[in-house]
Amino acid sequence: MFYLNKIIGAVLNPISIALLSSLAGVALSAAGRRRIGLALMTCSLVWLWLWSTPAVYRLVGGSLESEWPIVDAADAPRADAIVLLGGGVGANTNAYPYAEMANGADRVWYAAKLWKAGKAPVIIPTGSEETNAAVPILVDFGVPRSAIAVENEARNTEENAKFVARLLDERLRNSPRGDKMRRRVLLVTSAWHMRRSVLMFRKYAPELEVMPAATDYEATVRTGDGFELADVLPSADCLAANSWCFKELVGFWGYTLFR
Repeated sequence: MFYLNKIIGAVLNPISIALLSSLAGVALSAAGRRRIGLALMTCSLVWLWLWSTPAVYRLVGGSLESEWPIVDAADAPRADAIVLLGGGVGANTNAYPYAEMANGADRVWYAAKLWKAGKAPVIIPTGSEETNAAVPILVDFGVPRSAIAVENEARNTEENAKFVARLLDERLRNSPRGDKMRRRVLLVTSAWHMRRSVLMFRKYAPELEVMPAATDYEATVRTGDGFELADVLPSADCLAANSWCFKELVGFWGYTLFR
């Protein structure tokens, strides 16, 4: 299922849809159906242009983020664990001794803030590279290694939910007060990723009480409030960001309707 999801994600994104539609238009034109072929190629260009604009990022990314109000770490509820979804930080390598900070690195910072605010006794970074990615940064932020329990097998959000639930079960079974713990978790991820993440955890880890702790409000920060001419001009950055948002919408509705 993991590889099927990867294939679907590779095909159902704005760039692939535009390329495949353009190729279909070329094929139709070559087959003598020039009017339909030209119309399809034109629609492909318009489609790609739209998904490259800040205006669409404001609309789609902003709608994903606006579901989750910004909450100061001090005001967040208490939980049994802080679950930190990976992917916002690249693993360190021999060529470069420090973690590579991506846009989603806000997740690590916010998880550390929640821990320092006393919201949970442990942080669970989940993802295949988090031992070498999120963990060194958490330690640099002042979180002791003893307060970090890494889940290092998950390759996507579905597996994040399944494997975190399994890890918490093991920890609670080995805890003297495990039968008294509520299995309540603060789920930390980027705001644009939160809708699908909550769905995955409620679907595949129903025994956990999930409390969203969103951060990394990229569309909100990057697009501002007022409309400008630049909002309709194509941008490589916006195409990349909109592609991630498109993936979130496809993933959310795909899991909602078909899984």
